[in-house]
Amino acid sequence: MLLFNRTIQTSGDLPAIMPLLQEITAITKANDVPMNVWVGGNGFTAGTAIFSVGYESLAARAAATSRLMAAKGWWEVNRKMRDHVLSSEPDIIMNYVRGGSLGAAIPVGTVVQTNQFQLVQGADFMGALKWGNEFAELHTKVTGVEASIVHTIYGVVGGMGMITGFPNFEAIDASRAKAVASAEWMTKYMEAGKFAMAGTVMARLMVKVA
Repeated sequence: MLLFNRTIQTSGDLPAIMPLLQEITAITKANDVPMNVWVGGNGFTAGTAIFSVGYESLAARAAATSRLMAAKGWWEVNRKMRDHVLSSEPDIIMNYVRGGSLGAAIPVGTVVQTNQFQLVQGADFMGALKWGNEFAELHTKVTGVEASIVHTIYGVVGGMGMITGFPNFEAIDASRAKAVASAEWMTKYMEAGKFAMAGTVMARLMVKVA
């Protein structure tokens, strides 16, 4: 399974932007494209918006893109949205090696944490995937929170990440408290240093708004 992500930096004018995000998701839903829209929180630049869609394959993404390009109102709402966009990151597509879900049945207000890094040059890729799966399994054991593991296949290749979802920020605090209190969790977490390029390790939060 694949996860498409588009991240843009907006003016941050939410009263103007939110109706456009709602219109975008209404069009995607009507055309059977399960898009989620997020606003970046801790770790993101203020005004960040993220669009994500899960796909079974690249062919499924191509078919969905064709439907949207032919959809009524699609180009018009995108033109309106561009008036509020200051910059954008390159689109990325990630491959799930653990977890993942198709569809957009994620409640508005859900908070997602992403922990990610770029592999150091010459890193053992298969060893990194093995560590990631082991860490995700331990994370779930210690905190009770399911974790997905992804790696980038389009965009800046060499990225690895763990994705966890929470109903609210209080749940994040509770999960974090359990994790940092576990010596086993901390030991496994620190093993990432064998694989991660210095300066690329990031933890960020985003909240679903549409």
